Amino acid sequence: MIKKHSEIVVCGAGLVGMTFALLLSQKKINVSLIDKNSKKDIFNSSDNRTTAISQGSSRIYEELGVWKELKEYAQPIYKIYVSEGVQDNKMEFDHKKLSEGPLGFIINNKILKQILFNKILESKFISFYEKTEILRINNSNNTEDFITTDNFKISYKLLVAADGRFSKTRFQAGIKYYHHNYNQNAFVFNITHSKPHHGIALERFFSTGPLALLPMKDQYQKKSSVVWTVDSNVSDKKIFGTKIREEFNKKYQNFFGKIIKFSKFTKYPLNVYSCYTSSKKNVILIGDACQAIHPIAGQGFNLGLRDVVCLSKIITQFKQLGLEVNSVNLLNKYERKRFLDKNLLVSVTHNLNNLFANNLLPIKLLRRFGLKVFSASSFLKKQSMFYAMGLKNFEL
Repeated sequence: MIKKHSEIVVCGAGLVGMTFALLLSQKKINVSLIDKNSKKDIFNSSDNRTTAISQGSSRIYEELGVWKELKEYAQPIYKIYVSEGVQDNKMEFDHKKLSEGPLGFIINNKILKQILFNKILESKFISFYEKTEILRINNSNNTEDFITTDNFKISYKLLVAADGRFSKTRFQAGIKYYHHNYNQNAFVFNITHSKPHHGIALERFFSTGPLALLPMKDQYQKKSSVVWTVDSNVSDKKIFGTKIREEFNKKYQNFFGKIIKFSKFTKYPLNVYSCYTSSKKNVILIGDACQAIHPIAGQGFNLGLRDVVCLSKIITQFKQLGLEVNSVNLLNKYERKRFLDKNLLVSVTHNLNNLFANNLLPIKLLRRFGLKVFSASSFLKKQSMFYAMGLKNFEL
């Protein structure tokens, strides 16, 4: 079997893994990026989802020199309306209150992947290995650390897992995690509507799950992406599939006018994975491999990018000081800096989903009171906007 060596190996060429590899390459740090898919499959992804990129995350891509290209396909979010059910009493978040630019951006996953992947292939500091899966990790204390794939063996000093919520790398490294099944499905699809969205996003909370409408880039501003969460005991029934458009319209209530067209519906079961530790020996987790959260706040990808920025900065610092990247101090520093931000967002999204799923009268009254207080407080709204925009986080 062919033997290779790479100081840093990244497993997973998803959005988080590619961004991490590009940040290291920008600092002229060599990295090997492996993925189970072929180049063709990555580039021609059939992913119909969209990604919410916070203002802070857009600045990461600006630093990488790709934001100018991404911006052409990214729809700015200028306002967000939040309500319980279809009530007229909406809480408003307006970008004009902060003078920091749009609240965020919505971009098609396929386009984002293509632009990042082109940069990966152009970089002389990134070695990309397609159709490659890790079969075994050997990181015992007495031998050289290496991974075995179906094509070769590669020794490493630091293995970074960016292979998603069902991470095989995490499993093989023996990193333990908390898991909870929400018994909910997220239906993801796009709609074309009769009225322009003007860069407005909407989130409505129902006891059966939240409904989010996200504005998409379109010449006439008449396209939106939908993430609709529905309890499994409702959405798994055959009859739901035949009435899905009718059920959606009851909750949509022609917010952007009549629906002219629905795209294909894709269903994703919802669960949370949160690792008790971000690393074990010299295997370290980023993005959904470390924490995969409920989509209720649309912050999962941005949380993963904060992992990426934090780890890339620490690695760069250690390299500049001539220190080893498999140092226990490096792993501990990453763990410490990401602990609060990660656990706070995991907890907030988990409890927010549970709060709105509860139909007990005292909880409903408390919920409505809380929304009124929050809506009336410009300070609370501004602080939450800073956090959601990625301009403030809780690294230690």
